[in-house]
Amino acid sequence: MNITVEEDKPKADVRLAMLKEAGLAFLLFGLVCTCYIIYSYIQEMLMRIPVLDNKKFDYPVFLAFTCFATNLVTTSVLMGAMQIKFNIDYKKSEDKQQPRRNVFEQMDWKIGMLGGLAATSNVCSMVSSLTAIKYVGVPTQIVIKSAKMIPILIGGFIIFKKRYPVYDYVAVILITLCIFAFNFFKPSAKMDGEDTPWGLFMCFFSLFWDGITGPIEDKMLSLKDLHPYLLLFILNFFGFPLATVSALVFEGFEPFQILGKHPELWLYILLLSVTASVGQVFIVICLKLYGSLYTTLITTIRKIASSLISIFTFKHPMSVMQWISMSGTFATLLARQFIKYKMSTRNKKNAGPGH
Repeated sequence: MNITVEEDKPKADVRLAMLKEAGLAFLLFGLVCTCYIIYSYIQEMLMRIPVLDNKKFDYPVFLAFTCFATNLVTTSVLMGAMQIKFNIDYKKSEDKQQPRRNVFEQMDWKIGMLGGLAATSNVCSMVSSLTAIKYVGVPTQIVIKSAKMIPILIGGFIIFKKRYPVYDYVAVILITLCIFAFNFFKPSAKMDGEDTPWGLFMCFFSLFWDGITGPIEDKMLSLKDLHPYLLLFILNFFGFPLATVSALVFEGFEPFQILGKHPELWLYILLLSVTASVGQVFIVICLKLYGSLYTTLITTIRKIASSLISIFTFKHPMSVMQWISMSGTFATLLARQFIKYKMSTRNKKNAGPGH
């Protein structure tokens, strides 16, 4: 009897550990999806639906400013928590010869300069993306923004002479064809201002800035093994003042005046900003715990969910070819990430121990 208990105990521990791991993964999946579905819904509701006196709250630069403000607060709290942990670990350590760790120990002038450039392009990307919502629906924006890897690939090749595997180029071609089909086979019936040339231009303009931000971030990570929280903090630390100045220059104090007259809108603004910030943190946690394959699966599913909710809630007309194109875009993203994971695993096995 005792032998059976001793043999079963490790199995029970393993099962419990697996349940905890699965539970955490499912929880993070739910949190990421919930945050970004709420973010997409409120974004479209404010920008495209009259919410006060038959007027839309279409102030994209102000919304970008609020997102950067909450992002900076969130990442500052995370950096503070990291520093507290470093201090506690130092006090507990028996080896007092080791220097006390600092959350900014990896910062230098090169990282700061690149961080400023990445933050500038990141602000331009977010403002362009939010502006596009005034003229296109969330489904169109999500499909086009799903092609984020295209400008990043082009930018990495042009700016840093980076080479990419064949499957990346195949994915770029397939996604480009899907985006072309999605916009070419639009139904004749549209919402007011739906899919205007200016809106589509702003979507692609946002992609252009993504193509600059991505390679710069890659360069920063190649120079130093930056903690993801530090990278987020740098982008928001430099991005917040840029977003603030942009909001005041392009939209002035009008958004604040409207919010003063309609304080009930603050709840939507707060939800939009907090879900964007917290969702960003959860994605970083997923990347650290489970890697890019699982994280890509999560973000792709939340894009599908956001698109479907937008289509049925805001009644966006969709043709059969658009449904096929949207499905093709998401399927290509998942297939590309799966192939990348398989190739990486095979290369590690071929390298063997000691390499």
